[in-house]
Parts: sequence; C-alpha cells; structure tokens
Amino acid sequence: MYRHASIDIFLDPAVHGRGIGKDAVGTLVRYLTVDLGHHRLVIDPAADNAVAIACYSAVGFEPVGIMRKYEKGPDGWHDSLLMDLIVE
Repeated sequence: MYRHASIDIFLDPAVHGRGIGKDAVGTLVRYLTVDLGHHRLVIDPAADNAVAIACYSAVGFEPVGIMRKYEKGPDGWHDSLLMDLIVE
C-alpha cells in the first residue's frame, strides 16, 4: 500500500564538486523507483547545507518544508529541510 522510502547519504567534503554525490543519489533513486517500485522518496538535509540541497535538487528532489529543531549537534538544535521526489 505504501511505496515510499527515506534516504540519507554522507559525502566527505574533500570530494565535493566532483559529481560523486549526484551520481550516488541518482543511482539510489533509480534503484528504489525503477527496481523496487517506490513512488515517493524523502531526504532531510540540514537547512543550511546548500551543497547537499543543490545536489538533491539536481536529481529531482523538491523542498517540502522546514523541520524545526530536527537534529541536535554539540552546539544545539538545528533545522532540516524536508525534500521529496515523487515519481508519477
């Protein structure tokens, strides 16, 4: 009945800008949607992580909204951006 998945990825900043993240996320999206039949995927990068947000947007994820105080770090709570990709 429900065909959705939540994904998460970490890419060392030392390799940013090489297309590795976009390729990895794109490959995972194709696997989850084409091979497994999911129709909705979500990801929730830190709201201030412009690099990750640009990567996910390039693959087709769209912003849904801000999840306030979603993740706690050593310096306190941080917001995340909920993004989704829906396959029609």
